[in-house]
Amino acid sequence: MAKHDYDEGISINITPLIDILFILLLFFILTSTFDLENERAIDITLPETETEQVVETPDIFRITVDDKSRIFLDSNEITTQQLLTYAERKSKDEKDFITVISADENSSHGVVMKVLDALRMSGITNINIQVR
Repeated sequence: MAKHDYDEGISINITPLIDILFILLLFFILTSTFDLENERAIDITLPETETEQVVETPDIFRITVDDKSRIFLDSNEITTQQLLTYAERKSKDEKDFITVISADENSSHGVVMKVLDALRMSGITNINIQVR
C-alpha cells in the first residue's frame, strides 16, 4: 500500500476569511434600507417646505401624481373619474384613514387640483399634501 507524504507545515487557514465574510454580510444586512411601500416605485421629486407635519397611521389613502402629471393609486395609473369612484367607496366603507397626495414638483398644478376636487366631491375633506 502506497503511503502519501503530506507536508504538515503548509496549510491555509480559511477561518479568518469566513469571519470577514460574515462581518461583511452582517454589515450589508444592517445598513440596507427596505422601502416596503409600493408607491416608491413611481419616481417623483417632492417640493420642499419650511414646516412639516409627520403623519403616522396604519391606513393611508395615498394618491401620487408624477412629473408627467399621471395619477397613481397603489402604483396603478388611474383617471380622475376612477379616483372619484374609488374615493367615494373608500369614504363610505372606512372612516379612520388619512388621505395623502404626493405630487411631483414638476407635475401640472391643474392635475393636482383635479385630484383635490375629486377627493372633495367624494366627501373626503381631511387631505394632506406630502412634502420633503
